Amino acid sequence: MNDWLNKPWVIRIISLVLAVFTFLIISFDNQDTRSADIGSFDAIFNSSQETQTIEDVPVNIQIDDEQYVVSGVPQTVSMTLQGTVSVVQSTVTQRNFDVFVDLEDLEPGTHVVPIEHDGISNRLSVDIEPSEVEVSIEERGTGEFEVVIDYTNLDQMEPGFEIDSASITPETVIITSSQSVIDRISVVKAFVDVEGIGESLTLNDVPVRVFDSEGNQLNARIEPETVSVDLEVSSPNKTVPIEVETTGDLPEDFQLVSIEAEDSDVQVFASEENLDLINEISTEPIDLSEITESDTIEVSLQTPDNVRLLSTSTVNVYIEVEEITEETIEDVEINIENLSNNLTSSFVDPETGQIDLTIIGYPSEIADLDQGDFELIIDLGGINSGEHQLPIEVEGPNGLEVSLPMEEAIIQVE
Repeated sequence: MNDWLNKPWVIRIISLVLAVFTFLIISFDNQDTRSADIGSFDAIFNSSQETQTIEDVPVNIQIDDEQYVVSGVPQTVSMTLQGTVSVVQSTVTQRNFDVFVDLEDLEPGTHVVPIEHDGISNRLSVDIEPSEVEVSIEERGTGEFEVVIDYTNLDQMEPGFEIDSASITPETVIITSSQSVIDRISVVKAFVDVEGIGESLTLNDVPVRVFDSEGNQLNARIEPETVSVDLEVSSPNKTVPIEVETTGDLPEDFQLVSIEAEDSDVQVFASEENLDLINEISTEPIDLSEITESDTIEVSLQTPDNVRLLSTSTVNVYIEVEEITEETIEDVEINIENLSNNLTSSFVDPETGQIDLTIIGYPSEIADLDQGDFELIIDLGGINSGEHQLPIEVEGPNGLEVSLPMEEAIIQVE
């Protein structure tokens, strides 16, 4: 054995092996990841380079956040790593590093500061985009503010409904930001979307927003960020009569007998205040000039601006009209008046002393008339003996047109 070790080539081989193992131990000791596979010789001897970009790397802020508020620091940055494949991949996979801005020793005001990193192997080249930022440091302010409700889509609630009342839980929120922002706060609102709401209910997780006096939204920390809103809704309504509106006149020789809606009233939904102002609902005007017969037509109701809903949007209207017609009353006696006591008279034409009357008028006016409603008179006052042709006078209901088969009768006076 000693002879074998005394040989120079054996000593050289042993020295080479020891040198390789020493190199391996040093290489593993310099690896940033202790979980690398020691048995993988490829990773150790691989000298190829790789570049990878990590997006959306969060940026931390090192400052006393109980005393100061910082603006201008991006939430995330983009970071490019360049180095050996093994180190780059392990860094990207494990992300055991920190990206931050160090503001600990800075006073309130505006500063340009670098974006730094920690926990990344110095064997890697690191490029952060952006590499520096302009930040504003302000003293922190806190205030308690009452939350008010701002309704959206009020006109898209279920038809006929309105909001009676609403309550917020909690009623106040704590807002934290820079003191200058706190001083600008004018109103804190919870936005409630009431589209489609037709019943009382509780809305959870309603977002809260902060605004200045000009309506600009302010960036601030709100605790809690959402509130619950209890909504009480109702549907005020009352029943009012329907008024049928018309326009124009009926055609010639036609008369309106009646016009009335099938439903005499309608249910109106509006605010309590507006309901007090509504006493009737009118139909859209019906053009009488187009009516030539009795009929039932569907007519739309006029919905006033202050009305949210009507129980029906249309109504059937019955229109009764009549046309001028003729009616004949037969054998009406002709009476003689003012005949002198010493004279007698007899009819020559008509021989019977009776004639037929033709009455012209609307059916409702003439349907029930008979002989007793008319009187035909011939006045013989001042008439002497002889044959005379005298006018026949007609007395009857006012406004009726009466037609006679003859305007005069022939009378023989003796």
